[in-house]
Amino acid sequence: MYMLFKLYILSNISSNGPEVDIDAVNIYKDDKDKNGYATINNKNISLDILEVFHLRDYVCSIKGVGNSDKNNLKLWKVIGVKSKDIKEQNISTEDDIVQKLHGKEMELEDLFRTYFQAELDDKNKSGSSIITIIPATVKDAIDIALKNVIVIPAKDIGSDHMIMPFMERDFNIAIERIKNNIKNNHNKSKSKPDFDFLFSGGAPGIGKTRYGDELVKYLKNDQSWVPSWWKDNLHIESLYIDFGNGCQLDLYDDHLSPMIIIGLRIAYVFFIENKYDMKFETFRRLVWEYRDIFNLSGVVDFIADHLNINHEQQLFVFLHIDEFQLIDWWESVAVNERNKNLFKEMINGLAPFILGPPSQVFIQTFLSGTAPQVVMSVKESSKVSFRFVNCPQLSFRAMLNIANHYAQEFDAETFDCGTYKWLLCQPFLQLLDDTGGLPRALQYVFSECFKINGGGKKFFNNINNQHFNTIFNNVKVYLEEHYKIYKAIENNEKLYLELLYHSIDAIPVYRKTCLDPNDQSCMIENLERDSHIILNSCDDDSSKFIIKMPFFFIALYNDRLKIMSRQLEEIFWVQNEMLWESWKIFVANYDTFHTNLLIKCEKKSARLSELYCGAYGTQSTLDIEVELKELSVYFAKEQFPCNKLTDKKSSESIDWMKGENVIVNGASASWGDAFITRKIAQNSNYKYILSIHQCKYYRCGTYFTASELNGEHIKNLEGSIDTTGKLRKTLSKCQHITIIFTIQPFDDKVLTNNCLIITKNNFKGYFSPIFASHVTFSMTRDINPNFSDCSWMENELPGGWKSHCW
Repeated sequence: MYMLFKLYILSNISSNGPEVDIDAVNIYKDDKDKNGYATINNKNISLDILEVFHLRDYVCSIKGVGNSDKNNLKLWKVIGVKSKDIKEQNISTEDDIVQKLHGKEMELEDLFRTYFQAELDDKNKSGSSIITIIPATVKDAIDIALKNVIVIPAKDIGSDHMIMPFMERDFNIAIERIKNNIKNNHNKSKSKPDFDFLFSGGAPGIGKTRYGDELVKYLKNDQSWVPSWWKDNLHIESLYIDFGNGCQLDLYDDHLSPMIIIGLRIAYVFFIENKYDMKFETFRRLVWEYRDIFNLSGVVDFIADHLNINHEQQLFVFLHIDEFQLIDWWESVAVNERNKNLFKEMINGLAPFILGPPSQVFIQTFLSGTAPQVVMSVKESSKVSFRFVNCPQLSFRAMLNIANHYAQEFDAETFDCGTYKWLLCQPFLQLLDDTGGLPRALQYVFSECFKINGGGKKFFNNINNQHFNTIFNNVKVYLEEHYKIYKAIENNEKLYLELLYHSIDAIPVYRKTCLDPNDQSCMIENLERDSHIILNSCDDDSSKFIIKMPFFFIALYNDRLKIMSRQLEEIFWVQNEMLWESWKIFVANYDTFHTNLLIKCEKKSARLSELYCGAYGTQSTLDIEVELKELSVYFAKEQFPCNKLTDKKSSESIDWMKGENVIVNGASASWGDAFITRKIAQNSNYKYILSIHQCKYYRCGTYFTASELNGEHIKNLEGSIDTTGKLRKTLSKCQHITIIFTIQPFDDKVLTNNCLIITKNNFKGYFSPIFASHVTFSMTRDINPNFSDCSWMENELPGGWKSHCW
């Protein structure tokens, strides 16, 4: 050996100060290589080509520094340094080496002799050595964070049966996009259109988070999507980062780069969350000194190492980032402007894990949140494309299947044919439908049903004796606590009146539609993100949407907007025995609600086509425009037409010509079940119209005909003609409009003026889907329990009843 240079290797991850290992670079000369050579990793390297990076790689090999960390390893030349100097001066950082030891950093591309030529020329010169610090690794930092931490006991697996299952979620689009991403990655494509991040946007509680959970389960349980080149070598992991709960952004993130921000959170959810009793903020504080090592690629590499993924295996990671809109919000609310472009940088940082060429780790990203426009804003500048996956409200069929899941879980009673008896409980069916298919509301319904009755088995065993009105009220309270609808309405009553009006009358909106001309922030896309509105795309134009509201929400709206003076659930009871009497009251109450809503929206007049949306009638009748007055419902003691009407409750006289009431006629009246006087707002031979409700309650399945409609109208006209004196004179100034409400089907054509019909064919057009369901379920409450006439049930009940009949 010609000479040696000491190599001090420091490890700074220690609570007892720096740990120093001493190695050496041995230099040799012989007849074959008179200029000298060094033996590195049992390989002789001539000093003519020996570079600093050879020493760097040697240190990494003997200390087990991985590829993701070795680029952070540096070497310095120091003179006159001994190991005791390092310990006494507590050398542990790069600054210590430079400032205390006067170290000179050695560039990796430089030849070794660049720094040690003088020593090589004169071996009597001594004292020069090399020093390096092994950089802290992700594992080192996590080990420090976990020191003395409490391990969370394993969860009771038996409690999972109470988690509400999701039915009818369509994963086909998502699976096809994932397969396409993998194929294009395998083909080494780097083209942006070839790769999709998945995202789902929509109202809170619509089930976006659960969609991600269910998709992961599908990927793990049904691996028919796995390509042939991954077969038998695939390891699947799922990561869930919630920016709304658990991994929120805060002021500490101002000091971090985008890739460190996301890397820290991935490390936390993989190594810490649900395993140890530690919040993210605590974890970040404990590893703050080593924060720079938590770059995204380093964390992913360490996860692969931790899972012992070898070079023949493929790691597939499904990364679910929830509440992604809060990233945009965090940047927008900063006191000092943040220029991180965090969302964009996060997307572009994750892109290499999906783009070709193939690598050991493939990450499929799924974004869920309430602001699709955030995704759209980075669509053009990102390195990948985005594919929207729809997360619609649950259909009625799906809700029945979920209820059947619980019925099976709690061994509910069945008929001899095997069908569950609960399926004939009209109030429970109504309660399910009042959720509007909103998963969060449905979960509250089941939780309350099982809690208030002492468990699921007791609930199903006594389902016909349950207090469903109480359950409705309790669920309504839960939803208000979660969505804060009262406060939202108090802050902008006009806006929420418009939302309710657009929902009830199914008026299409665009994402850029603004419902408050005084506040441009009240665009539909912002309300979907910040509020509780649910958008369903229109069949004829995917850029247009209908605002859908569960009946629970409409009841909450009414509490503050006072469309009706009483609580809506007191007027439209869940537990309603809808016989003929209650049917006509239901119609009268809805007419009142709809008219009052239009008035609250500052409409002074309306055509009959707007008041009775979807009604069948002649165009001239539908075009009649009337003035609007706020209404209430009165119940007459007498049968109209008569000279005096009095209210049943107060016995006070009713002035029916003022047009301020929907008057429910006295029992057994043949003239009409209820009526309203409205002033005509256009030139006409008449000054007023009488909207006369005729409510037909038949369940025989026969069709109502135009001839029957005409007959009812003639009967009403004759009833008015048969009056005398002042009453007859007054009635002669009124244009009589007969409006039939019937659950019978109708496929005839209305040719007679002054006649309208609202039948089960167009209930959703008039009552809106939510109110229409109150009619449908109540009208089918006494279906034969032996299902002898399933065809009637199939026609009356929404969403695939047939499968439950047989």
